[in-house]
Amino acid sequence: MKIAIITDIHGSTHWRTVMKMVDKFDKIIFLGDYFDAWINKWPEQMNNACNIITFKKSYPEKVNLCWANHDTSYYLDERCSGYQFDYEIDIKEFFRKYKEQLEVVYIYDEWIFSHAGVSAKWMSDSGIKTVEEINMLFKKNPDYFRWVGPDGFGNNPNEGPLWIRPESLITNAVKNYNQVVGHTELPDGPKVISKNKLKFVFTDTRKHNNLTIVNTETNEVSFVNIAVS
Repeated sequence: MKIAIITDIHGSTHWRTVMKMVDKFDKIIFLGDYFDAWINKWPEQMNNACNIITFKKSYPEKVNLCWANHDTSYYLDERCSGYQFDYEIDIKEFFRKYKEQLEVVYIYDEWIFSHAGVSAKWMSDSGIKTVEEINMLFKKNPDYFRWVGPDGFGNNPNEGPLWIRPESLITNAVKNYNQVVGHTELPDGPKVISKNKLKFVFTDTRKHNNLTIVNTETNEVSFVNIAVS
């Protein structure tokens, strides 16, 4: 399967380039953070998020939307950095309205796609034994997906799939799965780190204009800069 990954939107419209490439991919996955823009403000942020929902509804079997910490920041009232108090009512309503369109993880063969990554410690603390249980756990008890601490940056092995940072993920990842994540902006661009025959693909960049492509048949990973044309 050829999968395109778009991470950490934060109001960016670069993702629209992929709309012209839909037929090139078997699956297109957004890794969340639809609001709290660093560049685009209001109402462009809401228009952009609604356009993503429309894109998802146009290709319901091809496009998957994941939750991220800047999304549950409103849905769970966590108020993480960049929280927009002036527009919180509208953003909360957005997630209440479209929550069924989102999931925490997408799993295909030996690959997990999520905003930040899945650690074995968090799974144990949450009382689940398989990664297939994660999405249902969020629906039943989303409190398991809140920031845990004590590290304010989220660099703890007990953090969940919306918060954990690369260092803690690599050292405590769930076994037998390659993982593709966003969440942590890498100053030198996206990268792939291999450990114990598994791949950790870190996709987020400061400009939020990266498209990651994963071929699950060959395990090849490539990165493409995208921009609105």
